[in-house]
Amino acid sequence: MNTELYIARKILPRRNSEAISNPIVNIAMIAIALGLAVMIIAVSVIVGFKSTISEQIFGFSSHIEIVNFDMNSSFESLPVRTDSTLLAELRNEEKITHVQIYATKPALVKVNNTVRGIVVKGIDDSYNWKFIQDHLVEGEILSFPSDTTTDDAVISRKLANLLQLSLGDKFTTSFVPNDSNKKVRKRRFVVHGIYETHLNEIDDRFILADIRHIQDLNNWESNQCTGYEVFLNDYKNLDIQKETVQDIVGFDISPDIQKLRVQTLQETTPQIFDWLSLLDMNAWLIIALMVLVAGMNMITGLLVIILEKTTMIGVLKSLGAQNVSIRKIFVYVGSMLIGKGLLWGNIVGIGLCLIQYYFHPFGLDPSIYFMSYVPIKLNVFYIVLLNAGTFILTSLMLILPSVLVTKISPSEAIRFD
Repeated sequence: MNTELYIARKILPRRNSEAISNPIVNIAMIAIALGLAVMIIAVSVIVGFKSTISEQIFGFSSHIEIVNFDMNSSFESLPVRTDSTLLAELRNEEKITHVQIYATKPALVKVNNTVRGIVVKGIDDSYNWKFIQDHLVEGEILSFPSDTTTDDAVISRKLANLLQLSLGDKFTTSFVPNDSNKKVRKRRFVVHGIYETHLNEIDDRFILADIRHIQDLNNWESNQCTGYEVFLNDYKNLDIQKETVQDIVGFDISPDIQKLRVQTLQETTPQIFDWLSLLDMNAWLIIALMVLVAGMNMITGLLVIILEKTTMIGVLKSLGAQNVSIRKIFVYVGSMLIGKGLLWGNIVGIGLCLIQYYFHPFGLDPSIYFMSYVPIKLNVFYIVLLNAGTFILTSLMLILPSVLVTKISPSEAIRFD
């Protein structure tokens, strides 16, 4: 029989007890419950926010791009071939879910005296429309007839509003050549669909059109494009996945073969991912503060309990109980109180997260936060880690007030009132 645990259960503050320590202990438990609830909500929101933004970026572009090794980071580069064996090898790799070709070209568009710089992203029937379909607010996706180049285009709602365009409207894009001796070339497109991602990096600039327009403007052959977009089944370790793709592409850049560069989206748009990484720092700061507040409240609560049970401590010492055993009693008391606080913290934190996940009562301004409501992503591993970490750290803090037990004299404690 664990005597210390038995005594701890007996002296544990009861709900209807009139003990002086009761309100202070209740405040300590509430602090732990609220602290854990705040930590669960904060981590779930941050994970959900990062996941939503990442999915939007990866959904429109891809996890990895394979482009010409021309050291050009603009939207215009030397072409790569689409009829090489590399494309087939990439599609046969089990870690790769999808590969599509694309071509990009910057342009200017003018509608009603409004001029806007855009990027025309040329695509073909290999394009994965899932992301655009999920964010399509009007119209339809593109279809690509084999015998003719379609003039249909899909644009963002932001560009449509700025240029005062609606479904079926026509607009002309001007492509300025790199060579000043050449004339500006124009293409007329028809608005066939309108999407909205709420992500400025996408909505501010991109329109989707037939890749044959870009091939014709660049005087490319039908088997040439800007590059390949590669989608992975797991993008958590992009650097490792990049090595897998790089092994397929190869490192040989001798003059007699096509030179290719493999790059992740984190490398091409580092500013977004650097911004997302700052959210992790915020999460750690919140967790540290909540654990500190919870621990300090439990220390205060346990000190009050020890003072309240001073006479009992004196009796136990006079009966031969060791300081270590008595300290264990109060650590057990504190641990049980922490457990109760964690239980209520989980109920409140997970409950609020589920309400937000299913009903979205807390909305956001999409123009600022890139989404219309606070995203939630509950992760069982993180919840277990938060519970275990909070319990261990606050329990360790209880060792400090339990030292007070060693300072209490049995004779003085028995006379204590």
